[in-house]
Amino acid sequence: MLKVRFIHCETGDDLIVSFALVADNSFGVESLTLMRSPKYEKFLYPYERGVELSYEADVDKNDDEVELLKSIRISANMIHLETIKRTFDLDSEGIEKEQINRILQVLAKMNFDRSFKLVQ
Repeated sequence: MLKVRFIHCETGDDLIVSFALVADNSFGVESLTLMRSPKYEKFLYPYERGVELSYEADVDKNDDEVELLKSIRISANMIHLETIKRTFDLDSEGIEKEQINRILQVLAKMNFDRSFKLVQ
């Protein structure tokens, strides 16, 4: 299980939820980011539309490869992410309820077309 150090959310042209995860690198963190750009999706093929997941620890991932979010489950101290390829379990103990609520607000905006399953 990956430990969440802090969370950053943005809303604008891009909708972003970024998790800073404890890591064994020189910075001590790695990012796992969920991003969606609804304004620009009309230029994508339908199979490319949705919330894209990127994980900083992926050193051998092809940059052209898109990994889309299929579901996210948020419980008391855990966030479970599932894509078409893999799953992530994030330990969110210590993250304030206010931050979790902010994540849920941004996820709701990202899920305007019900492209992924959101469970609380």
